Amino acid sequence: MENLKICWLALMLSIISSTAISENNFQPISLSGTVFANNETGLSYQTGGCISEVSSQSLTTGKAAQGQVLVELDDRNAILAFKTAQAKLLDLEASVEDSDFAIEVAKADVGRVEEEFQFVEREFERTKVLFERGLVNETTFEAAERRKLETTFSVQRAKEALGRSISSKTRSLIALDIGKLELEGRQLDLDELVVRSPHDGILLEFEPNIGDCVSQGSLAAMLYRPEEKSVETFIFVEQLVNAEEIGVAVGNLVNVIRTNGQICRGIFSLVATEADLESQNVKAIIDLDPTCAPSLFLNEAVKIETVSENNS
Repeated sequence: MENLKICWLALMLSIISSTAISENNFQPISLSGTVFANNETGLSYQTGGCISEVSSQSLTTGKAAQGQVLVELDDRNAILAFKTAQAKLLDLEASVEDSDFAIEVAKADVGRVEEEFQFVEREFERTKVLFERGLVNETTFEAAERRKLETTFSVQRAKEALGRSISSKTRSLIALDIGKLELEGRQLDLDELVVRSPHDGILLEFEPNIGDCVSQGSLAAMLYRPEEKSVETFIFVEQLVNAEEIGVAVGNLVNVIRTNGQICRGIFSLVATEADLESQNVKAIIDLDPTCAPSLFLNEAVKIETVSENNS
């Protein structure tokens, strides 16, 4: 039992001494860095035109909310094209209704001439029997036969008319689909005249003026989330020889210190593997804590101090 206690005490002393040695080997360093925004989103004009409306609120505050209209281009021609497409679509829908009515009329014609054909066919059969018995002459029989042929042709013509009506409706439906697509295209043209904010954020380079004309693809503004900021810094290669001892490694915590003494926590998200040929510096990126990142300015110069893992 005494031996077990001695072994346990020795183990604890070994752990404490190794921790102390590790703590003693840590050599914090101070770096300088610059704050920048992560994931900047470029907002471009999707079509060319002249600016007719600008969000005065966003111009004043430099902020944007998700879905907010920032800039509108002159939409008079686009609205006219949209209304024309709407009217054309209504005309095409009416054409489909006309085709339905024509099909109903053709079906009725087919039914009528088929009934007439059945009547004529019965009359022909009776006339034929009478002719065979010698009760009617050949002229009467030929007249009945001619009438049967005429009604047969009438049935064929009615069925052909029904087929044409059905084909006409098919073409009308195709034209209707094309009209719907054209209306959607005109709606897209209208939507392209509006620049909206895809998410909440801070605007950069947002300086539109009413009356200015812009080209398709030109930049309207840059947008970033204020809680998504990082610090860019550079470390000498000679310092990175003992990277773990100075706390420079992806995932390690650091203190980012502003000129007013405010401290914002950060974490190494990138330590490059290539050094600059002339300066022999290696680029590193530190992601800032989202809770304090909004208070830091873009391009603000900050001080960075590495932190031991045992103190983090």
